[in-house]
Amino acid sequence: IILKVDTDLLYKNRLMMLDIIANNNWDRPIYFSGGSFGDDDYLWMKDYLQVTGLTFQLVPIKTPVDKNNPFDMGRIDSDQLYENVMQWDWGNGDSPDIYHDVETRRNAISYRGILARLFERLLQEKKLDKAKDIVELGVTKMPIEFYEYYTLVEPFVDGYYKVNETEKARELWNKLAKKYQEKLDYFASLDLEKQYQAAEEIITQVERYRNIIDIPLINGDTQFAREKAIEFNAHLDNFSNFYSEEEKYDTKEIDLLSSDSLNSNN
Repeated sequence: IILKVDTDLLYKNRLMMLDIIANNNWDRPIYFSGGSFGDDDYLWMKDYLQVTGLTFQLVPIKTPVDKNNPFDMGRIDSDQLYENVMQWDWGNGDSPDIYHDVETRRNAISYRGILARLFERLLQEKKLDKAKDIVELGVTKMPIEFYEYYTLVEPFVDGYYKVNETEKARELWNKLAKKYQEKLDYFASLDLEKQYQAAEEIITQVERYRNIIDIPLINGDTQFAREKAIEFNAHLDNFSNFYSEEEKYDTKEIDLLSSDSLNSNN
């Protein structure tokens, strides 16, 4: 099937949208829906957007898009965005009694992304109480058990550490690690030939698992990190055909970090 694009119609639509903006005089807000990232989808005005939730409002304030992180576009008014997301109606999305279909789980990508950006901004502005609310919102309304996309949970583990909720950070970390461990246990049960066939997926899961070890390390929870590094090394033993001994976590280095931290605190 060949889809024919009516370029004249697209051009006319762009002109109509530009005409609306030119004659709006900021009397009424203009919003762009999220989900796409093409410059033309935002009329080449990405540098003048403000995040309002799952939409972007056109504002007369220039906020250049970071070329190293182009998906985090739009400025954030933390107080306004906080008020908006705290009023979101989540329905029964956190209920264990419903089936969370593929599309529902996929939508969590946008929600988690916005919440993560918001609590990071709130942390920068030293608004710890509000930051804690947002971290809690993201974790409780989109439970890891139902929504998958586990790499998007990592900022919330870090967020709990940042708002001094160490026990909750550890609890969420353990849930996240369990997801990777279960997958690796499955791959470890396969014969060598099938492991080689699944080598890319095995390495992906191992490296994602490795990444989360760094979260407690970065946040100074070194004893917890040491215990979890030992668990990680044990799982790595199951894939000696892919990883060498040198690629394990060195617990002596973690002990040294712990010692340096104690000396610094003293």
